[in-house]
Amino acid sequence: MRINEITQEQKVNVKCLISKCDKGKTVKDTPYLSLILEDATGVLDAKFWNLTNEQIEQYKAGQVVEVIGDSIIHRNAVQLRVRKMTVLEDEDISNYVRLAPMTRTEMEEEVKILMNEITNTNLYCVVEEVLEETKDLFYTYPAATRNHHNFVGGLAYHSISMARVALDICRQYTFLDKGLLIAGILMHDVGKIDELSGPVLPEYTNEGNLLGHISIMNNRLDRVAEKLGVNDKECVLLLKHMVLAHHGKMEFGSPVLPMIPEAEVLTLLDNLDARMYMMKQSLDTTQPGHFGPRVFALEGRMIYHRKGEAEE
Repeated sequence: MRINEITQEQKVNVKCLISKCDKGKTVKDTPYLSLILEDATGVLDAKFWNLTNEQIEQYKAGQVVEVIGDSIIHRNAVQLRVRKMTVLEDEDISNYVRLAPMTRTEMEEEVKILMNEITNTNLYCVVEEVLEETKDLFYTYPAATRNHHNFVGGLAYHSISMARVALDICRQYTFLDKGLLIAGILMHDVGKIDELSGPVLPEYTNEGNLLGHISIMNNRLDRVAEKLGVNDKECVLLLKHMVLAHHGKMEFGSPVLPMIPEAEVLTLLDNLDARMYMMKQSLDTTQPGHFGPRVFALEGRMIYHRKGEAEE
């Protein structure tokens, strides 16, 4: 059984990865585990009740386990109540992680096509060099530790998704510098390669906590431009501004606000793509005709899964 095959009110036997493992105690002081389980097909909220103190210490994030339990509907989403969980010592963790919906080869080919939109030679060379330096990581790292595109290959896929919409936006707003916008999209989150610890179950590195991916990428662009001897200082300045401003607000981590239209579009696309992903995640785990659980990153909103024609 795979996670995406689990429906309500059925017996479940699934091999999966513990991606989150929080310990708690009931009002009667009985230990329990609140879990997020995942495999290549999806994620699943789970609870393991009535454990002993010895049992609760057996489990941690990063373990591959065989889980037996019962699926229920909790807050209009499928949840697993675990009855038995066995750690599988010899399983390869890479077989149980979610992947981008494109292969690495497909993503690399699409990025090559997108690069052709960057007509400024200096800008092209800077972006090309950054992608060359990070190519083995750009296509494997997630875009975040949680909330959006938090899967292997999520960083590249998130950037490609944004760029696809950007091309349509440039057809409507013809005054935009398409090459600069595409360059900013491809570069905006590359700093996460240093901010996060790895493609699977990422945590924040010391650099990530102390500097953050925006500052990290700003410094990388300076270094690459100097390495290449770029003589068009403004193109590098504008690209750095795109990176620095892409969170849109200072309270969200950007040291400056968007001051060119391309930076404004980048901010909107970044936010749009992340929010659409989170809404889709909620819809995928919510019964039609019901609201899903509150999504903290979407201002605590509950997302409604509308009924299809068959249900109406």
